[in-house]
Amino acid sequence: MGSDNGNWCLIESDPGVFTELIQNMGVKDVQVEELYSLDAETLSAMEPVYGLIFLFKWQPGHGNPASQAQETPGDGPNVYFAQQIIQNACATQAIMSVLLNRAEDIELGETLTNFRSFTADLPSDMRGLALTNCDQIRDVHNSFVRPEAFLSDEKRPATEDDDVFHFISYVPVNGRLYELDGLKGSPVDHGKTSNWLQDVGEVIQKRMNEYSQSEIRFNLMAVIGDRRKILNKKITSVDADISKLLQRLEALRLDDRAESREEASRVESQIGMLNSERAGLEQMVEVENDKFAKYKFDNLLRKHNFIPMVYSLLRGMAEKGTLDSAMERAKELGKKRTRQQSSWQ
Repeated sequence: MGSDNGNWCLIESDPGVFTELIQNMGVKDVQVEELYSLDAETLSAMEPVYGLIFLFKWQPGHGNPASQAQETPGDGPNVYFAQQIIQNACATQAIMSVLLNRAEDIELGETLTNFRSFTADLPSDMRGLALTNCDQIRDVHNSFVRPEAFLSDEKRPATEDDDVFHFISYVPVNGRLYELDGLKGSPVDHGKTSNWLQDVGEVIQKRMNEYSQSEIRFNLMAVIGDRRKILNKKITSVDADISKLLQRLEALRLDDRAESREEASRVESQIGMLNSERAGLEQMVEVENDKFAKYKFDNLLRKHNFIPMVYSLLRGMAEKGTLDSAMERAKELGKKRTRQQSSWQ
């Protein structure tokens, strides 16, 4: 989307990719989670939720502000907004729209702090141009470029026959819910909100309802605090409560009165419940660690260039005379899978 003012690669809509992008920009203690529900209860369970990133099929005329929403002149009160100048940069731009508007709640790191400070007094189009020329951010974005076996210098604009997808952000600023779409001239103000996690679900659902029922290619991700840090903080709090109860229990055991023995029994029960809670929290931390390990492995595969290996393998098979027979077997297996799928339907 946008004009081609820089070579920015397409970015896959994946929480592992977005999490690594954010980390590599220097941001601390932030991760991205994919959402499968718009209900406020699901979102509240993930708090702190700094903002949402929504991917949809872009179509001319879709996504115009609804009756209760309007594009604000300029940036609105304290809203950081940048127009999209760069083709394929909407993923990074959506990420930055969340991060730079939650600067008071997030440790941005040197790169984004300096960028925000440098562009704070610029108009939105110049902010987009500044992003075009930011080598650090572009290099992080392009770290996910996919190796291509065949490259063409031919460039053409998207047509009606092409499926073009676009990222936008939803973020609360000063008690109001904003939609930040770099293809628009300014932020879209969805009004005052006392519970933005509840209101944003209604806004996104209305946006999705603009499409036909057969269109299901949407993706929603939440930019949240690092779950491991939050869970470990809870474990520390539970440990402190257990320590206090153990001291209380030791004192009660020195008292041989019946009421002290009864109280000691209640304290032991409390300690048991806290130990169970702690074990559950530790298991959740382990799940998060496994998730981040998977993110790391998957991202290594995304970035690795397998083309030389495949080329060498095919050349070796051709030299041994086994390539043609392998291709024929692959064709037969493909036909067999097609017949099986047809029978299932």
